[in-house]
Amino acid sequence: MVNKQALLWSLILVVLLLLIFTPLIMVAISLAMIPVVYLFVKLDTKRFVLYYVLSLLVVYALTAAFGAGILGTIASIFSLFLLIPSIVMGIMYRRKASARSVITGGSVALLAQLLLFLLLLTLFGVHVTDEMREFVRGSLDTFPSEFKQMLPANLIEQVIEMMIQLLPLYLIGLSFYYSVVTHWLARKVLNRSGESIPGMKPAKEWMLPKSFVWYYLIALVLSFIFTEVNGSLIAMVLLNVIPLLMFAFAIQAFGFFFFLAEARGWARAAPVTLVIVSMLLMPFLPGFMQLLTLLGLFDVAFPIRGKLKKS
Repeated sequence: MVNKQALLWSLILVVLLLLIFTPLIMVAISLAMIPVVYLFVKLDTKRFVLYYVLSLLVVYALTAAFGAGILGTIASIFSLFLLIPSIVMGIMYRRKASARSVITGGSVALLAQLLLFLLLLTLFGVHVTDEMREFVRGSLDTFPSEFKQMLPANLIEQVIEMMIQLLPLYLIGLSFYYSVVTHWLARKVLNRSGESIPGMKPAKEWMLPKSFVWYYLIALVLSFIFTEVNGSLIAMVLLNVIPLLMFAFAIQAFGFFFFLAEARGWARAAPVTLVIVSMLLMPFLPGFMQLLTLLGLFDVAFPIRGKLKKS
C-alpha cells in the first residue's frame, strides 16, 4: 500500500534537488535534509531505502530526459552526502533525544563528513587551500582596477591567508547551520504528523556552562601571547576558537534579552526586535559583537538573573 505522506515528502525531496540548479539554490540546499529526516523517522528501514532510492532515480530520469543527466548525478551525490547526518538526526528523533543532542549529533556527523571529503580531495591531488587562494584572487580580479590599486598587495595576501586559516570555523558554522535549520523545521513537520519531538528550552532559560567563561578568558590570554606567531598551530586554533566562543556568548545575550523581557513585563515583541537588530548589526559593527559577548559572559559568570528576579 502506498504511503501518501511518504510519497509527498519523496516528491518534495525531488523538487529540492532539482532546485539546486536554479536561482533558489540557497533555499534548496538549506532544506535538503528535511524530507530525508522525515522519511527516516516515519518509515521502517526497508521502505525508507525504497522511497529514497526512487526519489534519486526520479531526479536522474527527469534531468536525463532533458539531456542533462550529469546534473541528476550531481544532485544525487549531494543528497547522498547529507544522508548520514540526516539518519543520525532521525535516529535521535526516534529515541526522543533532547533538541541539543539532536543538533549536536547532526553537526558532528556533517562536520566529520566535510573533513573526510577534504581529506579525500587531498589524497586525489586537489589542494583545497590552494584552490581557495586562487578563487579569492580570481574574485579580486573582477573588481575595478581603481579599487585594487587602493589595496596594498601585502594586505590582500594577509586577508587571503586569514580566510584560509578560518576554514575550520567555516566548516563548523556550516554544520551547525544545517543542523539548526533542519531541526527547527523537521520538528514542526514531525510533530504535526503525530510524533512528539522535544524542542529547545525557551530562550529565557538558555544558560551556558560556567566553564565557557574560563575557556574564553584562557583563549584571550593565549591570543595576546601568540599574537605575533604567524602560521603557528596555536595561533590558528585561537583564530577559530575565539569567534566560536564569542558567538556562543552572543547567543547567551539573546537568551538574557528574553529573560529580561519577562522579568520586566515587556511585550514579547521587545526581545524579538532586540535579537533581530543585533543580528543585523553584528556583521558590520565588530564593537557591537564584543558588547554582546560581554553581556553574555557576565550573564553566565555572575548571578545577574537572580538579582533581577528579587528586584
